[in-house]
Formats: sequence, C-alpha cells, structure tokens
Amino acid sequence: MSGFEVQLLGEDLRRVKSELAALEDNIKERAIRAGLVSVASPIKRSAKSAAPKLSGNMAQAVGHLNINKRQRSRLGFKAGEVGILIGTNRRINGRWQGRKGMWHEHGTEHMSANPFLEPAMSQHEGGTSGRFYQGLSRYLDRQRSKGAIT
Repeated sequence: MSGFEVQLLGEDLRRVKSELAALEDNIKERAIRAGLVSVASPIKRSAKSAAPKLSGNMAQAVGHLNINKRQRSRLGFKAGEVGILIGTNRRINGRWQGRKGMWHEHGTEHMSANPFLEPAMSQHEGGTSGRFYQGLSRYLDRQRSKGAIT
C-alpha cells in the first residue's frame, strides 16, 4: 500500500472520477493513434519514393496529420474514434502542397494523372493489423516504463 489514506466525498469524488476517465480516454486515443502511425509509415515511405521528382516538393510534403476532435465530429466520426490523414499535407517553401498533390494524383483537364499515394496505399494494404498492434503495444510499453500506466 501507499502508506497514507485519502477520503474523497461529494464534488471532490466526482471531479477525481471524471479526471481519471479523461486520462483513460487520452491514453486510449494516443495508443490508437500510435498504431495508426505505424500503419502509415511504410505507406508514406513508398509515396515519397514514387512522388514526382521535378523539384522534390511532393516527396517532402508527404506526411500524416492527426484529425482533432472538432474535425472528427465534422467528418462524422463516432465518439472515441481516432483518425489520421495521409497525403501531401505539409507546407514546403511557404506553400501548402495539398492541392498540387491532388492534381498529380487525379490529373486535371490540362495534365494527366500521375498517382503516387493510391499505389503506395494499395502496396501496403496487407499486414495492416499486425503493424497497428505492433505500434499500439510499443506505445503502451513506453507508457508502462515511464510509469504513466500500470
């Protein structure tokens, strides 16, 4: 035991319970996100290597973004669901590359498609559950070693 006793009543007890529930949800969300990032890593590597090489900006722009709670509710995610977005979602030389990435991926009326994200996702669709659980367990092991969870 800890060697001391604490007694909480009324509002204090409700506050501590809600803080513990929020901590549990936070750890759960971070663990799931770590699993998703493990799934995304080989996809990002393949997309970077297949991206157009003219300036190199497309390869640099490939990455992932966490989808925050507000964005998740707008996108129709259910409570507790977590998501990341893989794509050309970074600024390179002060310019956001997302639209340019869509042009390359799908083409325009003046330019034929030069897809690099879809082939990368198709190439790595096998083994996603293994990579997900490996990333999730690595995150939980790190948290246990830090003493954040028992």
